[in-house]
Amino acid sequence: MDGGKHPVGLNFLTEMKYLAKLPKNLKTCAMNKKKEPIEIECPACHVKFRLWVPLKLLPQWKMGEEIGCIQCKSPLLVSREGDKFKVQSLLDVEAQSEEAKKEKVLIVDDDALVRKMTEDALIGLGVRPMIAKNAEEALRILEKNDISAMVVDLYLKSSADPGSTMDGEDFLRIVMGKGKSIPSIVITGKELIDDLIPDPKWYELRVKCFIQKGNPFWIDELVVKVKEMLKRDR
Repeated sequence: MDGGKHPVGLNFLTEMKYLAKLPKNLKTCAMNKKKEPIEIECPACHVKFRLWVPLKLLPQWKMGEEIGCIQCKSPLLVSREGDKFKVQSLLDVEAQSEEAKKEKVLIVDDDALVRKMTEDALIGLGVRPMIAKNAEEALRILEKNDISAMVVDLYLKSSADPGSTMDGEDFLRIVMGKGKSIPSIVITGKELIDDLIPDPKWYELRVKCFIQKGNPFWIDELVVKVKEMLKRDR
């Protein structure tokens, strides 16, 4: 045992497997040059082992190097960040990469149940929901994310939430004022949709449609409209 923590035989086996994947010229270099120890802990099974990497090859590790766990065989991605090494599950990295490619739809509603229902529906659609319970939270999300579409409650202002100071229309105007032209769906629990639709101001705010919450099929209608909206704006 090495220091009571790392099995020498397993370290050697790991190094041999790594060397076997290298081109012949790099393999010769790796076997003859000085090496630096890298402490690895598998995120999947939490086994710890040490990998000895030739100093000449370390610059390549900034982009990440794939290895396999000596115990559970899980694929790992080891990348150098300054003087330290980051160990991640390769499957998790690939999943995060796929998640990052999804279009983001911002949901803004003060009702927790509505947020959850809308979030679940949009996940099923294959987009990435971004959740805010009031306009202030939504504006912070918009500053840090590229949002493809929005679902906004018309009556956002709530006396139960001290951080909620504006309604949906006020929020949409601020978004437009910041130079962000984002197609939106306005949802409301009020039976006022027929009165709202004719007003040209909604066209200026890029509102594509209104949906009344509470009818039995409003979530299904929302999914269809979000899908149409994203397809139209690509």
